Amino acid sequence: MKTIDHYGHWTKARTGKQKILSREINSLKLISKVMKRDGSFLDAGCGNGFFMEFIRRLFPKVYLSGLDYSKSEVLEARKRGFKVKQSDFGEGIDFPKDKFDLVYAGEVIEHLYDPDFFLEEANRILKPNGFLVISTPNLCAWFNRIFMFLGIQPLFVEPSTKSKFVGSGFLKRFKEDSNPVGHVRIFTLEALKDMFKMYGFKVLEVRGNPYEEGFPKKLSFIDKIFAKISPGLAGQFVILVQKK
Repeated sequence: MKTIDHYGHWTKARTGKQKILSREINSLKLISKVMKRDGSFLDAGCGNGFFMEFIRRLFPKVYLSGLDYSKSEVLEARKRGFKVKQSDFGEGIDFPKDKFDLVYAGEVIEHLYDPDFFLEEANRILKPNGFLVISTPNLCAWFNRIFMFLGIQPLFVEPSTKSKFVGSGFLKRFKEDSNPVGHVRIFTLEALKDMFKMYGFKVLEVRGNPYEEGFPKKLSFIDKIFAKISPGLAGQFVILVQKK
C-alpha cells in the first residue's frame, strides 16, 4: 500500500509559533545523556526540521541529517539549513551501514506499515553500540483502558482512513476535526520492548509523557500524574535503546 502524506493535518493545526512538547523535551534529555559532542545524528521523520533546531543548538559540532516522506516538509527543513532527504521508510533508510551514532524517530513508528523493517534498517545504519530514541503513543494508556471498557475506540487507533470520528462515541465533541493522523500500528510498552529485543537492541530507559494534543484540559492533570507514576500507563512514552 502506498504511503500517505498526513502532514496536511498538522499544517492546519499549527497556529503561531510551534511549541516544543513534553515528549520532545524528554527525548532531548535522553539524547543529551548519550550523544557524542562531535557525533552523527539522524532525525528519521524530521518534518520541517523543528526538532533538529534544538539538536543544532545543543550539539553545534554534531553531523546532522534528516529524512522525511513529505516533500513539503523536506523543503521547509532545507530552508532551515538542514541536510534532509525525501524518503519512504517502507523502501529502506538511504544511508550506508554503521553511519550514525544516534537515530531519533519521534512519532514515526506508529505510522509505518512495516515497523520490523524500520527497526532492522535503524540497526543497520547505527554504529556499533549506537543509540535509538523513539517516541510513540501508548495503546494501554490509562484513558484507553477506560475507553475500551466502555466500548469506545481507544485514542490513537484509527479504524477508518477517512474519518477519526469512527467509533469515538462521546469523544467526537473533543476532536477539532475529522482528519485521521495516519496511525497504522499502536504499541503497548511491552510489545515495543519485545520488538527492540527481536532486532538487536537493549532498552536503557523509558519515560512516560502526557498526551498533549487534543486531550481535554480538565483531565490533563490526571494524565500528567500517570505519566510520572508509570510509563506503561502514560499517554505516550519515549524510549532510549542501544544497539547490542
